This record gives sequence, C-alpha cells and structure tokens, in this order.
Amino acid sequence: MAAIGKIRQHYGILVIIIGLALLAFVLGDLMKTPSRNRNNEVAVVNGEDITYKDFENRAQQVITYQKNMRGGLTRDEEFSLRKQVLDDMIRKIIMEEEYNKLGLTVAKDEVTDLFLGENPNQYVVQNFSDANGNFLRDEVANTIASFNEMTPEAQDMWLNFENFVIEDRMAEKYNSLLKHGYYLPKKMADRYNDNKNLKRSADVYAVRYTTIPDSTVVVTESDKKEFYNTYYKKYPTDATRGIDYVIFEVKPSAADKEAAKKFIEDLTAEFKTTDNVAGFVNYNSDTDAPFDDTWMKASELPVELEDAVAKNEVGFVYGPYEYEGAYNAARILGKEKRNDTLWAQVAVVKREITASTDTDRAVFAEVNKFVTENKTEEQFDNAIETLGLNKRTNQSIRKTTSNIAGIGNARDLVRWTFSDDVKVGDLSKVFAYENMYVVAVLTKIVPEGYAPYEELVSGHATQIMKEKKGKMIAEKAKAYGTDYQKMIDALGGEFLTVDNITYDGRGFGGLGVEEKIGGTALGIKEGVYSEPIEGGNAFAIVKATKTTPAGETDYATFQRDKKAQYTNHIVNGAYNALLESAKVENNGILFF
Repeated sequence: MAAIGKIRQHYGILVIIIGLALLAFVLGDLMKTPSRNRNNEVAVVNGEDITYKDFENRAQQVITYQKNMRGGLTRDEEFSLRKQVLDDMIRKIIMEEEYNKLGLTVAKDEVTDLFLGENPNQYVVQNFSDANGNFLRDEVANTIASFNEMTPEAQDMWLNFENFVIEDRMAEKYNSLLKHGYYLPKKMADRYNDNKNLKRSADVYAVRYTTIPDSTVVVTESDKKEFYNTYYKKYPTDATRGIDYVIFEVKPSAADKEAAKKFIEDLTAEFKTTDNVAGFVNYNSDTDAPFDDTWMKASELPVELEDAVAKNEVGFVYGPYEYEGAYNAARILGKEKRNDTLWAQVAVVKREITASTDTDRAVFAEVNKFVTENKTEEQFDNAIETLGLNKRTNQSIRKTTSNIAGIGNARDLVRWTFSDDVKVGDLSKVFAYENMYVVAVLTKIVPEGYAPYEELVSGHATQIMKEKKGKMIAEKAKAYGTDYQKMIDALGGEFLTVDNITYDGRGFGGLGVEEKIGGTALGIKEGVYSEPIEGGNAFAIVKATKTTPAGETDYATFQRDKKAQYTNHIVNGAYNALLESAKVENNGILFF
C-alpha cells in the first residue's frame, strides 16, 4: 500500500495547509458518543453538546499524531493543540448547520469525480503524483479497489483522507456561494468614485488644543463619566482577571553546588585510568552531555579548559571546573596543530548544579509559612515588602491565557482566577512549577461586556483632556461671534488653506488626523461657513472654497476592485460572523 504510505507521509502537510479544523472534522464521526451528561460538557453549541469524552478522544488523536511528527510537544504546544481542537469542533457544528440550511451536499458521483474525475481534488493530486508531477489516476483506482484488503489502520487512514477531501469540497461550495453573491450597483460605484476622487479645498480658522497648557485644565469626574457614557460601546471586552503574584524560586544552595563538585571530584581518578572512555562518560555524565569525540579548535573550548589542553598531554584529566551551571571534568583524547591552530579532542563528564530535595523542601516550607501567615491582600502586600520579595502583576488574564510572565505555562493558576468561589482579595493556594512555587492574590474581576469605567477613562486620559480643551475653546470663541480672524488672533489660533480633502483621506493639512473637521468640509456647500467643530486636535470653523468633481466612474475597475475586497473580507470573515451569532457556551477552561 505505497499510496497509503504517501498519505501518511503528507498528512502533516495537509494538517498545516487546511488546519486542524478539518482534521477534527474527519476524526469526528469515528469518535462520536451519545453521552449527554450536562456536567461533562466542554462546550454547548446551539444546543448541541461537545462532551469531554468526544473532545478528549479527538485531542488525543491530534496530540499523538503531532508528537510523532515533531518528536514531542511542550506544555504550551499541547495546550494550543487542545484549544485548536475545541475551536474546530465548535466550528464543525456551526458550519454543518449552515451547510444544511443552504442544502449543500456532496453526492456520491461527485465524490468519485473528486478522486478519479478529469479535475480531481487538489489534495488527491498532491498525494498521488509521481516525481514529475504526473497524476497517477490508476494508483488511486487501485487503492480504492483494494480497500477490503487493507489493514484496519490503513482503512481508517483512507476514510479520514476521503472525509478530508469531501469537507474541502463542501467548504469550496460554500465559499463559491459567498463569492458569487456579490453585485455592485451603479450608484454604489459612483459613491466609491466620489469617496476616492472628489476633492475639496477649504479655508480653516483653527485653534490647536496645545495652546492651552495641560496644567491649567481640571478634568472632573463629570467629564470622565460623560466620556465613558459616550464611548464605552466601542470597547467590548472578554471576561478578564487581574492578579498580583510572587515567585519563590528553588535555586541550588551552596551545599547543592558542593555536592555537584564532589561528584565530579570522585570520578576523576577512574576517568584518568579507564580504557572505555565513551562508556564511562555515557554512564556518569548528565543525559544531555553524552560522549563526543569531535575535533574542535582549542579556542572554542571554555577558557580554562583551553589553557589546560595547551599545557598538558593526551590522557590528562582536568577538573572539576565550573561552566554554564555545571561542574565538569575533561580528558584530553587528542591534540594537534593545524596551520598553527591547536585542535583537540576532549571527553567531558558533566554534572549540572541543581537544587536538591532538601533545598526544595526548605523553599516550600518558606512558601507554606508565607501563605499560612498572610490571609488577606493587605497582609500579602506587607509581607512582600517586609521580606523584600518581587511582586509581579498581570491585569489581563483571559480564559485562553496559558503563559504568565516569569512562570511559563500556568493553566492551573488561570483556572483558579476564574473559579466561581474566588473573590477579589482572595489568596491562592501554593502552585508548584518547575524550579519555583507561586502564590497569587486576585485583584480584579471584569465580566464579559465592556471595558470597566476606571480602565477606560485612565487609558484615554489624553483624549478626555483634548475634549475638555475643545469645550473650553468653544466657550471662549462665542465671544467673537462670526469674526473668526479676531477669534484666532485672541486665542492664539491660525488660518490655514487645506487642499485635496477627500472622503477616503484622514489627514487634514497641518492639523493631522481630523475626521470631524475634514468630514464637515466635505459636507457643507461652497462659500458657507460651518458651525464650530471640536475636532481631534483643534477647534475649527471651515469654509469650503473649491470642489473638484470625481469625474466619470470607471465602473468595471470599481467592480473588480470591490469584488476582490468583498471576497477577502466576507469569505475570510464569514465564520466569525456565524460564530458571533451562535449560542456557544465554551467551558474549555475547566478541562485544559
């Protein structure tokens, strides 16, 4: 079954090209179970459950495959795969509902064409072509005909591949519907043409906000509330949590360092006399430092070892010496000069300096004392200051967060922050990670919805200040009525002539980005002064002085350009729109 071998060989490429979504799809029907335990749901999508058993079966399939492909996975990589698998299972349910509503199917005859027709599916061609790129149609036919003679593993692989190709065809049909559903009316093309090519010039009487020093402006709570009530809907937010935390590192003690040194010292005598250097090194050295007799330039060795090689003969053992967090001993296996450069062969026994069990216990006792004596956020802060510890903070933890600065993968800590029984001010249990212990206090809970008041107004202090200045200048400007020259003379303003104002443009002469002022200049009649405008950077009154029409609409060009823009935006964003309108309860944080 050479063809199956090729599919196995390229399966990783398929996963990368199409994404794990399709891999989850093709595995889905094989793993389906009827469980409806409401307490065991990783997600519920439009009333359909994704049970833990279903999810875990699929996740293990993908994780096992990727481990075999990559030779192993880190905790972060495994977390990312689990998240992707769940996202893809949710996607599958949503898209299948959409396909059913639209009546999209792939008929049996169509499946045959995907494999054996005049224009087979791209992934069939990819997996059944020779070195010259010639499609091997007979090989596909023979593979299908010999299905009953395949091993169970090969049959599963073929069925997965077949489902993979069918799903690709379904997605192709769906995208084709979206693409062909576009039409650009002539009036809309005219509007696009005006937006791009109609130009205006304007006289502008402006007072920049920089004319008022910040120190003279008092931003009140009322100003902040007005800003928040005006803009908060522009800042939706996921559910987030904030924590302060402290890391207790488990570092090797002086005794641990001495133990590593003594270990190497005790080996040196036998290292000098052994006849089996390779075996000796492999047995005694750390696993990441096996025997290596590669010739190296002496200058590429650690400085003190370079000096020892230069001064001593073959067979000499140098050590213990400390290098890159370990104690080492090195035996000279060979040395020679090459073009006045000293080269050497050295065998190295390495012992990393690591924290012992006793050291770990001592640090844990310190941490346990810390959490026992400090039960509140205030006590937590005071103890950190008293003990001279480094308090860290993370104020934007989401349910999908995996890494915490200084810790790495900390999913158990993230899950704790989202626990229903944890309140602001609560201290965590002791979390154990590699070479460290962590204690945290929950400082913030932000529910899904909109950015909190304090967070929004503090993050937009500059904008609030500008809006306050705009109101101040507008109030002062009233005293000068329509004598705009007198107004700018009195308030430190300026007169500008701005050309080439367009609907698509955002810049407005020397005033920078001024959408309000530019939009007003385009919206008023020629020769007419506008009402006062509180812009982004300046207060202004404008008068449109000249209009350059856009000219005749090149309908064909706009249709082509807008169709391409529509295709990219709608086709790529269609699923996101469906996801947003779906009823999805994602409980993934409880399971991984």
